[in-house]
Amino acid sequence: MPHPYSRLISLLIISAALLAYSPAQAGGGWTRQQGHGYVKVGLTLANTTRYHPLEGGTISTAQFKQQVYSIYGEYGLTNRLEATLNFPFFRRATFPDTSPGQGVGDPEFGLRYGVLTGKWPLAVSVAAQAPLGNPNAVGLYQNDPANFVYLPTGNGQWNIWTRAALSHSLGKTPAFITLDAGYNTRTAGFTDQYTYGAQVGYKFFDKLWLTASARTLDNVHAPDPSKLNKIGLGEGVAYSTASLGASYNFTKLLSVTADAATGFGKLRNVYSGNQYTLGVAVEW
Repeated sequence: MPHPYSRLISLLIISAALLAYSPAQAGGGWTRQQGHGYVKVGLTLANTTRYHPLEGGTISTAQFKQQVYSIYGEYGLTNRLEATLNFPFFRRATFPDTSPGQGVGDPEFGLRYGVLTGKWPLAVSVAAQAPLGNPNAVGLYQNDPANFVYLPTGNGQWNIWTRAALSHSLGKTPAFITLDAGYNTRTAGFTDQYTYGAQVGYKFFDKLWLTASARTLDNVHAPDPSKLNKIGLGEGVAYSTASLGASYNFTKLLSVTADAATGFGKLRNVYSGNQYTLGVAVEW
């Protein structure tokens, strides 16, 4: 039978998964030229006890740990149109006394089009997030195998994301700034979401990019509290995050990346805490 807190915890996992599933968008306002691409494989780690309910505030829970293995890719179909993929191909989540909930996550695949090029490139995109993950995955309590907690690997619904990103290179200075915004059309009657953010970057020694980013996700109107009783749907998730990142080019094709992020501001139906992502990227 479910643990008394299983419905709450299942929602926490989905919320934490959303935070963990946000690799840097490599292109910004730029799109790949035809036949050129970028692929990054990453590992995101989360470890926290702080949960923020829908009504606000903070609740301390048992230690939640999650690992997300992901792949992010861009490929130029034409000089202005590229295909994108953002896929957490394996998730693993645990609480101290449970077996892991693990499995494939929800892939997002889409198209990005370069509306403007030059000094102020602007790209727009449409992407679909498919419900490939398991919203009913569970972890069994080690001292009572008949008891379990939901540790889903997906949210069980389709999401359609529409995004726009505007970038600018700062003249001869090896630096850039990107502003972006997006709208998430959710299915199954759940509240739509919007997001906006900014990123700045500076290149050192022709090999090392350092970046700083901030992002906010919120709901277009007040979420439906009754949806919170449904397992693994993440209704009402809202957060802001700040992150620092680094990317070092070993060669023109190969680079390694590292990012650290933390939540701040309005936090609703989501875990907060530090997250760390390590990755290896190939560009051609």
